[in-house]
Amino acid sequence: MQTEDPPRAGARRVARTVVTGLGRSFPGSDFALWAAGATFFGLIGLVPATMVSLWLAALLVGPDVVVARVDIAVTGLPPGHGTPTALHTLATTAVGMTWVQALVAVFPASLYGEGLRRAFGQLSPVEGDRFTGWRGRLGLLPLIAVGPGLVLALLAGAPLVAPLYDAGGGSLVLGVVIAFHVVFVLVSVALVLVYRFVAPGRTGTRALLLAGFGTGSVMSGFLQGFLLFLAIPVEWSLPFGGLPVFGAVTALVLWLYLLHLIVLVGYRLALVLDDQIGSRG
Repeated sequence: MQTEDPPRAGARRVARTVVTGLGRSFPGSDFALWAAGATFFGLIGLVPATMVSLWLAALLVGPDVVVARVDIAVTGLPPGHGTPTALHTLATTAVGMTWVQALVAVFPASLYGEGLRRAFGQLSPVEGDRFTGWRGRLGLLPLIAVGPGLVLALLAGAPLVAPLYDAGGGSLVLGVVIAFHVVFVLVSVALVLVYRFVAPGRTGTRALLLAGFGTGSVMSGFLQGFLLFLAIPVEWSLPFGGLPVFGAVTALVLWLYLLHLIVLVGYRLALVLDDQIGSRG
């Protein structure tokens, strides 16, 4: 009788333990509610945070370069729902901000860190502190600091990926594969920083990397699915009597909410992995 390879059996046992621990470790409070709360703060802070990152990137390479790369990147996006126009407007507005406007934008951007920390606090065994909001805001600053680098790395691949998306067929598949891996690395780095500096308590580096990059792979695939969603010829305004603004906002909020569900599950995964690694150590 053939026996199972011990390393493979051990890996399966660890994976089964982690999945079981993940399923049993969520609090009794409403998980969906905390994801919705993080989404609310994201609606306030994500756009200012993106604009600050674009503004800082423009300081490094020049505003014309940033806008040109954004315009190249949006050529590969589905033209429906006004997405390319909206991203072009966002980029041109961001790189044209004054330093006073950029400094003011940091405050609403930091509110996103507060929302994430409050949501993470419901999933963490660490007791709450008196300055949860301010700790979350300050914890987001490292991500804002590296934001220009992440943005420039993403835009650097635009001249390669965008034509592949436009070409269709096998080229489109290659473009999706390249885009998936680029977004996977950048999103994973952002998640590791968020789990390290925004979340309460301290999680081990190994657990952070495993959870951050594992969650980043899921989010990267999910974002590729969002591009497919943009290509579906369905009017988002149909449930709202043909009002396009309400349809667009609702669709984007829904996807943002689903992304925050993934982010929160990834954080809980980091805690479970940290417990498992600690117990094995």
